Amino acid sequence: MRYASLVAASLVLAACGSGGEKRLSKEEYAKRADAICARFNRQQPSLPNLTNVTVKQVVDLADRTLPLLDRTIVALRRLKPPKDEQVVADRWLAALRRLRVDAVKIRDRARANDLSGVGALVGPSQRDEQAADRIAAQLGTSICSKPS
Repeated sequence: MRYASLVAASLVLAACGSGGEKRLSKEEYAKRADAICARFNRQQPSLPNLTNVTVKQVVDLADRTLPLLDRTIVALRRLKPPKDEQVVADRWLAALRRLRVDAVKIRDRARANDLSGVGALVGPSQRDEQAADRIAAQLGTSICSKPS
């Protein structure tokens, strides 16, 4: 999945999901998740010019992206992975929630005009993004597991 990241404030977000009552096959789970990831990618606000990004742009990007992330996490939670994939799917949801926490922290540091605080959050946020990508790949996704 494509994630939003900024030089001064690597705002790293992602998510996928869809609905369903019964457990899906691994292939169907991945297909539905990828469809939602594609939708998230289309709806995600575009990144500002990374060489001249401002704290206001970081705040605005986060404020517009967080609701999208919230909706996609909810939708992903509705998917019913195969029983033997449930633990991995739960780990993916946890990783996506960590990305959301990262985005809120980055936004809050930007609101406080704390550029060094924003910078300190970049590395951990990128590591959380990589972890989410790896877990999505374990679930068989292709769009959701693409790094930015």
